[in-house]
Amino acid sequence: MNKKPAQPHWAKKIRAAIKAADGGPSETDLAEAPVLNYWRPHMSRRGAPILWGMVSGHPRLAGGWITTSQLVAIDANRAWARTASRWYVLGRQFSDYERSIAMGLGVEETPAGFVQIDVPGYRPLDDLSLLDELLGAWRERMVFNDNGEG
Repeated sequence: MNKKPAQPHWAKKIRAAIKAADGGPSETDLAEAPVLNYWRPHMSRRGAPILWGMVSGHPRLAGGWITTSQLVAIDANRAWARTASRWYVLGRQFSDYERSIAMGLGVEETPAGFVQIDVPGYRPLDDLSLLDELLGAWRERMVFNDNGEG
């Protein structure tokens, strides 16, 4: 029995998500999308981006802290993200959550990385301009990489 690996299917899914993201979300896409609050981008060692945050309204997952499938596009100013699986509406960033914790502790200025959350295999990336740069490079690799590995 000759089974094909799952990677080609995943690569095809990612390429389709990239194409959808390049067109941007419709009003319907965003109306039906789950909301991701207190989100923070993370990158794998291979440069595959994801989002981590608190989700509500997800069609398959209960509300709570999640990691998304691979991120293919994000527009923080317009409050949306596209992953390999779906659109997300972006709520508050994780840095807002850090500030609220710091204020509760009487800390006036929140130092970078004030709250550390470990997402195994990933490192947090709070610099959104660097995220855009790394995301662009990762997307380019995915478009031309037949095995879909990130």
